[in-house]
Amino acid sequence: MLTAKMVKDCAVKGGADICGIASIERFKDGPPETHPLALFPDAKSVIVYASRILKGSYKGIQEGTDWSTYWIYGYGSGLYSSLGCATDAISNLLEDHGYEAVASPGGHTLLDEAPPARAPLGKGRQPPCIMLHMRVAAALAGLGEPGWSKVFLTPEFGPRQRFDILLTDAELEPDPLLKEPICDKCQACVRKCPGHALGGTREAVEVEGRTFEWGAVDCGKCKVTHWGLNPKASPFVQKDLPGMQMDIKKVTYKWYEAFRLGFALSDRIEYLKLIANGTAEHGQGGRPGSVCGAVGCVQACNAHLEAKKKLKGGVKG
Repeated sequence: MLTAKMVKDCAVKGGADICGIASIERFKDGPPETHPLALFPDAKSVIVYASRILKGSYKGIQEGTDWSTYWIYGYGSGLYSSLGCATDAISNLLEDHGYEAVASPGGHTLLDEAPPARAPLGKGRQPPCIMLHMRVAAALAGLGEPGWSKVFLTPEFGPRQRFDILLTDAELEPDPLLKEPICDKCQACVRKCPGHALGGTREAVEVEGRTFEWGAVDCGKCKVTHWGLNPKASPFVQKDLPGMQMDIKKVTYKWYEAFRLGFALSDRIEYLKLIANGTAEHGQGGRPGSVCGAVGCVQACNAHLEAKKKLKGGVKG
């Protein structure tokens, strides 16, 4: 008989560092455009698993010598290869026991940053491009909680991991929700973010008596900083586009506008073009890179949690 332990052991042996399981009931109050049943109506369990981001991937940005390492090694390359191997291993295990496995291309802040809404396909149907909210799913699978920056925190790695999600019609024992908070709302993420994008109005999700909360993110400011268009986060705009004056405090772009701006300008900024070409070689489609290095939301948060000895690290079985 298939058990939750078998699934989680399979995830870790397959390449993930941590894995948790949520029952479908925990999503009952979620919006339909991010609900697992809108993607797989027979789903009974949601499996969420993660691979760590190595601290060394931030070193080039910290030293001001190489802005590409975080984008290539903190997003792609071996990290998503490990998650892909875990996805294959779990899916094969589920199918070997007579169940289906449906992978979800989950997003982090879909409802904040999506392009204009699309019309439903027909009466009683959801619009196309259903996407689960990855951070909420991870919280409901007992892996941790969103920090005040909205970046997800786990007891093992703090803010340093990436997730994948599988839906299945197997009814698996869910993991308990995180009881002891990791985030102490020290506001280091807010203070250190070069995009002034963090710490907005409180947002929250409540389930089984546990409230997960975070500060709203200004996704437009976040994205132009992420792309390296904010001179407070990178030197490349001023070097190659000296006439472009971007005061990040005055930026009013929505996420999708900032997303498109990054693609439009990356070919005109030599280092961003170089990173985009490098990411194409590493299977990331030649997109502009994460030049900001997550200075506030990940690096400052991680440093605080380590100083407070709140992280236990992760050891694979």
